[in-house]
Amino acid sequence: MLRIYILLFFIGFLNTTNAQKSSYFTETVSHSIVQDQNFYLLSAIQGNPELVSFLEKNDTLSTIFLNKKKSIIENLKGDKIDIKKLINAYTFSDEEMKNISLVLRKETKKNKELESLISKNLRPSGKYENFKSLKNLDYLAAAWELCAKGINQSLAVYGLGEKGRYPAIDSVSYAINDPSYKGALFMWSDMLMHKKESATSLFFQPSLDFTLALLYMNHRDESARYEPLDTGTNKETIAAIPKINFNDFPYSSVLILGNGPENNKDTLTALGKLNLQLGVLEYHQKKAPIIIVSGGHAHPFRAAFAEAIEMKKELIQRYGIPENRILVDPYARHTTTNLRNASRLLIKSNIPLNKLALVVTNNAHSKYVESSDFMQRCMDELGYIPSLILKRINTTTLEYQPKIESLHQNPLDPLDP
Repeated sequence: MLRIYILLFFIGFLNTTNAQKSSYFTETVSHSIVQDQNFYLLSAIQGNPELVSFLEKNDTLSTIFLNKKKSIIENLKGDKIDIKKLINAYTFSDEEMKNISLVLRKETKKNKELESLISKNLRPSGKYENFKSLKNLDYLAAAWELCAKGINQSLAVYGLGEKGRYPAIDSVSYAINDPSYKGALFMWSDMLMHKKESATSLFFQPSLDFTLALLYMNHRDESARYEPLDTGTNKETIAAIPKINFNDFPYSSVLILGNGPENNKDTLTALGKLNLQLGVLEYHQKKAPIIIVSGGHAHPFRAAFAEAIEMKKELIQRYGIPENRILVDPYARHTTTNLRNASRLLIKSNIPLNKLALVVTNNAHSKYVESSDFMQRCMDELGYIPSLILKRINTTTLEYQPKIESLHQNPLDPLDP
């Protein structure tokens, strides 16, 4: 399946706020939103039949596929299943990742389909924007290695119960040594190998299929629950944006950060409610025509609600903010992704980027947002700075400038990539 998107790119944005251009491209959409959100490269390859056929016939890649499938099936035999060995059979070894990268680099030099995939799909999509300075062959290898590392991490966390980056909220949903869960891992694997016909014989297909199964088994579909945002939760605001005269406002938007509860009774905390009041004050002073609320199904563990959805309800019911002036990011689980996802919304919603935006939160949190510790955390966890933190307006409000690198996928955080 394919759908058309308008994506706003800005070139040299750090030096000028006027260097903007619109670019039309066709974004690949697979059978799985979770897959597209985490592993866009793999969806893009699957969506190109000629490229699929070419890669399936490659001797090195075909051997990797057959050996991996053979190893998986071998570990399904016998009465006693070693789950660790089974999961390891799906995992990409360093050698496999390296050999696949070598093949992709080599073939990119001479295969027109691969070149076209990069220039007409991957680069315009922005999904690997942090690799944009790389030459095509290195760009493709970097995108592949990111996908492989993401697959390996999800296999380790949801298959072996290893600690992820934030185990308190992102860990496996079941007791990893529970015989019923081990049985589920075995039976799902057996079904994928022997009963369900695989979509392709591509080198990544078995590992991808089982990774998606693990996320599904663990109810970890957070990355897909509100898609498509532009025709769902944010429909009214998206429709209203072209009618707003942004020249009437000093800023484009007010981003209000969340503060998730640690119990199953509260949907908003005392500080979370304070943050909303602070953001409303900036909005009522006509600083910006749009409010962005950010917060996903993060706290408590496997929260039944998305904090940003609850924030939107509060803005409408308590403060009378019109629905078509609120943009919702229902995915962010950390401050790093609050800023990143808000930047994504600004870029994709065609909100003028020649204006700065505001980020509002309580005093202590606001100090953290402008700190060098936060910048370093962004680099460590995202690999880039999602937005430039600029002038402080008051004790709870900062100016920020979105960066196009924010479009970059991060499958190492599969619940909000």
